[in-house]
Amino acid sequence: MASSDVSGAEKDHRAGRAQGARCRLLGDSFCFACHSLESRACRHSVTLLQSLDEHRGLVVSTDQGEVSGKLLMVAPLVERSLWAAGIPFLLIDVEPLHWAFRRFVQAADARVRSLDHLGFNALRSVGTAFLADALAGQALDKAIRRALGELVSAFAPVPDLDPRVRWMMVEIQSDPSRELTELAAQLGLSVEHASRLFSAQAGLSLRVYALSCKIRLAARHLGRGHPLTEVAQMAGFSDSAHFAKVWTRCYGASPSAFFPPTRMKVDQTALPGWIEPPAY
Repeated sequence: MASSDVSGAEKDHRAGRAQGARCRLLGDSFCFACHSLESRACRHSVTLLQSLDEHRGLVVSTDQGEVSGKLLMVAPLVERSLWAAGIPFLLIDVEPLHWAFRRFVQAADARVRSLDHLGFNALRSVGTAFLADALAGQALDKAIRRALGELVSAFAPVPDLDPRVRWMMVEIQSDPSRELTELAAQLGLSVEHASRLFSAQAGLSLRVYALSCKIRLAARHLGRGHPLTEVAQMAGFSDSAHFAKVWTRCYGASPSAFFPPTRMKVDQTALPGWIEPPAY
């Protein structure tokens, strides 16, 4: 096909962009829905991908091959490509601080896993309503939390977090720039012991967890009119170039590609106060 014959929508698909997309930040998770997308990404979260088409599934490829299905679960830190050209879908990122994160990680016995055998359809109903702008705000939040609670119940429970790991997670969440040496000293542990303890219990390294907190903090500020340099600074990145590099690796495109109002509607209806970014 000649380049002049390629429609604007097809060009957007090839560029990994989402037209008419909607997103909602829940603090410990992130939901995104769109009508069509092809993208590459590598997230810190557990990612759930639900096709909103009852008859067609999604395809996710990694260096180990392709997995297709109507409900897919992608483990953290997996470099993958999503193929959903012309297929509406819902994406939910379950962040490392989410109560169900470790339970999903334990169940992620492959880089990408199809959950079609569970016959779970609650996320399709939620995603369809969200994409149609028929579900928003706190009603959306409750619907997603209810659906995630039902889905995770299919997997085995995990032991409670060590209180020291929980403390480190809270400290890093409040200040992602905290140094491991400082945290270990306050706990009376060596850096090596604190690092091993965190990785074994949290399901990812402390450094990666800190990066995920910075990305989440940046997402709270993006779309609110702040220049990228300010967003990078407020989120604790060394500079805007580092921020853009980490964001692009996580989401497959630069930060500026996600937030033009013509491309994606950010649902900021009735956000809880703990999600709202502080005023600067």
